Amino acid sequence: MKSSKKIAIFIVGFVFIGLLVSAVFPKEREKNPEAQIRIGAGDDVSGILMEETVENLGEEYAIYKELESTSFQDC
Repeated sequence: MKSSKKIAIFIVGFVFIGLLVSAVFPKEREKNPEAQIRIGAGDDVSGILMEETVENLGEEYAIYKELESTSFQDC
C-alpha cells in the first residue's frame, strides 16, 4: 500500500474510534448550575496568584469561601 493510503486509513480509523468512544462513554445528563468548583493551590506564588484570580472572578461570579484549607506544601 502507498503511504498516503495508510495515512488515510489511519485518519478514518482515528475518527471512527473517537465517534465510538463519544457514543459509548457515559456523559453528564444535565448541567448543574449549582455545582461548586474547588480551587486549591500551593503555599508559594501560585497560591497568591490563585487568591488574586478568585478576587477578580468575584466581580462576575458568586464565590463562596469554605473554611477548609486547600493549600499544600509543595516542597
